[in-house]
Amino acid sequence: MPNLRKLKILISIALVAIFLGICTILDTPKAIAAGEKAVPAQVRSSMSPDIKRILDRGKLVVAILGKDNPPFFTSADSDRLEGLDVKIAGEIAKQLGVTLEFDRTAKTFNEVVDRVYQLDADIAISKLSRTLSRAKLVRFSSPYLKMRQGLLVNRLQLAQQTRRRSITETIRDLRGEVGVIKGSSYVNFLKQKFPQAKIVEFSSWSEIVEAVTTGQILAGYRDELEIKKVVFNQPDIALNLKTIALTDTQDYIAMAFPWDSEQLLAFVNQYLETMPSEYTADTILKEYSQYTSAKN
Repeated sequence: MPNLRKLKILISIALVAIFLGICTILDTPKAIAAGEKAVPAQVRSSMSPDIKRILDRGKLVVAILGKDNPPFFTSADSDRLEGLDVKIAGEIAKQLGVTLEFDRTAKTFNEVVDRVYQLDADIAISKLSRTLSRAKLVRFSSPYLKMRQGLLVNRLQLAQQTRRRSITETIRDLRGEVGVIKGSSYVNFLKQKFPQAKIVEFSSWSEIVEAVTTGQILAGYRDELEIKKVVFNQPDIALNLKTIALTDTQDYIAMAFPWDSEQLLAFVNQYLETMPSEYTADTILKEYSQYTSAKN
């Protein structure tokens, strides 16, 4: 009898196991059909962290160089900035539905880039050139302005270098002292484009123009807009200085973002695509002519 009882127990256990196995087989297609129901779904955020951070704060923090650079950014009064970069930053803040705050603690263009790299600002817009060295630290938007690079050259010193060569040949093998703004992209541009030239760094473009005019240095190196502004403001200066636009160069002006702000970058690039027209050095000089006489 004990053996019979054990046999019945074993048979009952086997039947239960078979029953459970059959139920599992029958339920498998349902589990497969249910897909993610078989595994608890993760909670998805309503928006990306970089956009959410700005909306939660209620303001967009934009880094701009502390020193005015018209017509891109210039102080209209103690509480208000004006210019192309200011206009673009304002439109982006408007599209995000937040207020706008400018961070002007940076003293050089490279420090403006550092502000977003250190997450002290959401965007840097400060007539910034896209360069590979900066791209190691931050992301860049699509360019909102493309310009050629240019030289403002002292005519007397250029003639001394030219002698039996053409001006084109002389420029290609440019030697002598050439002024650039300290902490700007043109420091590296000059090294790459004119390796024979001696780099002289100045704190402002107005100092460079003065040094070229007086013959202290051979030339100043910057974008074509700043070169044209000099002649636009002082037509008589062309008697002593020559302006040269380098047709084989491009200076791409763009905004910088923290390297992990992917959604904000996409948002801004989409905004740039909606801009009614492409800016050029000539159109900016025309649209912002009231600022071209300002010193920077």
